[in-house]
Amino acid sequence: MAKIRIQGLGKLVALLIRCVGATLRFEVEDRAGAFDRARPGWIWAFWHNRMFVIPYIHDRWFAHIPGAILSSPSGDGQIIADACGEFGFEAARGSSSKPQKGLGALIMLAEKVKEGRDVGITPDGPRGPCYQLQPGILKLAQLTGGVIVPVRVEYCRALRFKTWDRFMLPLPFSRVKVVFEPVVTIPRRLDEADFEKQRLGLQEVLGAD
Repeated sequence: MAKIRIQGLGKLVALLIRCVGATLRFEVEDRAGAFDRARPGWIWAFWHNRMFVIPYIHDRWFAHIPGAILSSPSGDGQIIADACGEFGFEAARGSSSKPQKGLGALIMLAEKVKEGRDVGITPDGPRGPCYQLQPGILKLAQLTGGVIVPVRVEYCRALRFKTWDRFMLPLPFSRVKVVFEPVVTIPRRLDEADFEKQRLGLQEVLGAD
């Protein structure tokens, strides 16, 4: 019964995303060439507390590119997986913050990247710390040769919840700015210092508030 309730909740969340998303005024800045119809699938990086609008954005402008997401194996992760499934995303269940425990998810995502899908990852999830980029997304890019596009989302008006990520829910009829920053390629071979430099660089591009 619990699983049925969780799945039903995922559908309700998807409906909420569609209803709110339809009222939002989007301002898009494309520094990456995201709207190039010939582009391959990318690894999308966005903070956990900005994920609400991502399925709607992808469905609105990039529905021609199949998608996949990384979601945690928790109950909350199941809700996110079910909600994103309503937008056509496949889900790999695991943790970007603990890739050693999510090897199966990492392998699945690697396959999806190689298939040319857009893969969405919240690199500070599923438990934070907020705005601290974990290494899993970089390892995925190294493993696959896929490129990372940092996606910055800025809400002009939003509710902020008292959760670890200070989750943000944009208010209906408000303005949302979406910035696709230039794509990042992670070299396959990096020593520890260079890897940390890449991690901090991507974290800085995504920014914080």
